[in-house]
Amino acid sequence: MNAAAADTRLDAAARGAVTIGRPAEELRALWLDPQTQVQIWSHFADVVALDDRTADWRAHGPAGGDYRWRTEVVDSGPDAIRWSSLEGADVPNTGDLSFRPAPGDRGTELHLNVRFDPPGGLLGEAVSKLFHIVPAEIVAHALYKFRALALTGEIPTTDPQPAARKGGADH
Repeated sequence: MNAAAADTRLDAAARGAVTIGRPAEELRALWLDPQTQVQIWSHFADVVALDDRTADWRAHGPAGGDYRWRTEVVDSGPDAIRWSSLEGADVPNTGDLSFRPAPGDRGTELHLNVRFDPPGGLLGEAVSKLFHIVPAEIVAHALYKFRALALTGEIPTTDPQPAARKGGADH
């Protein structure tokens, strides 16, 4: 692949950061809770936690396509958590979350990096359309949900009332 072609290939990588007024140990434990993953990624994929290190993912793509993969935590220490999709993933991916003390003793900075590596061909084109538009939004939304969960114990939503009205209709 020449350099020009490499530049046009989808780089479905995204980074985001957030500061949360909680200790890193507490945030790390919350992130590793399998039910947390189910909740914070729900805008992007259906996640089924298999255990505390492994999860099955299903993202809904263009034209009704479903893309599936299994992830596993491959490295977990006090300052970072790293995960990767396993062999056979429709959308191979990796991610890492690092924890750093926030300036001024204001809690912990979380830095989230996620990279999707869609396959080539027609499947790759469809996945590229799905991920090209939203990788940064996927990460930002997950961090927003995680921060809300860490600070309040819940994730705010208007579901099933998108208009935030009783029944979702004008009366």
